[in-house]
Amino acid sequence: MYKNLLLVEDEPLAQARIRSILQKNYPTWTFEEPIQTVKDLKSALIMQASYDLILCDIHLADGLSFNAFKDVEVKVPIIFITAFDQYALQSFEHNCIDYVLKPIQEERLIRAIEKFRTLSKEGTASSISKEFVEEFLGKYAQKNFKKRFLTRSGNRLCFIPADSAAYFFAEDGVTFLIESGSSQKHIVDHSLNELEKDLLDPNKFYRINRSVIINLDYLIEMRPYVNGRLAISLNAKSDDQLIVAREKVSEFKSWINQ
Repeated sequence: MYKNLLLVEDEPLAQARIRSILQKNYPTWTFEEPIQTVKDLKSALIMQASYDLILCDIHLADGLSFNAFKDVEVKVPIIFITAFDQYALQSFEHNCIDYVLKPIQEERLIRAIEKFRTLSKEGTASSISKEFVEEFLGKYAQKNFKKRFLTRSGNRLCFIPADSAAYFFAEDGVTFLIESGSSQKHIVDHSLNELEKDLLDPNKFYRINRSVIINLDYLIEMRPYVNGRLAISLNAKSDDQLIVAREKVSEFKSWINQ
């Protein structure tokens, strides 16, 4: 069945990724040039009746896309695309069609679209309400990532900005922060799970294996390693060998390209 989509996404690489997946799996579906701002999304929603589905990033160039929904009833089903923490979003699963986390995985996006197709056939595909928008914006605004860490190195305590952390690693139950351009280990009182799930911005930090979380801003190079893994180098004066686990290589490459 012919479908016309509205793509709301301001990142060129993400636009290309979504286009590629749609053209491969739904070659008869059409979509115009992507909407990149809240302002343009508001204008597009005036003509929402011409669209069957909206694929919508949450973070746009001029703010959250949800700000475009506050004064209009959105009747078109929406699949949200976001780097936002899935645990904060899980309470909204029953209020919208679906959401896809970045980095965008083809299988996950296809699953969301197939969910939309199934609901459309059953006549149960629904839109989001103004109450949902208000609740979402309220909860979303509460999500604040860690800006600095109080660390210990010997008897010395100091604050290190999160943006200065080249990577975190865990060893013998202790979590260490390695600062960019430094070889000194700083102890932080958070587990890697806490850092990954709640404290670090997922647009900047990525857990490459069970023991290491890196900061993309300090990635210098990556090269093939044994058994399908990747060895990476960061801007840090450390002899630690940083290896991307084999099962994470594909996702890691997609994450870098966002």
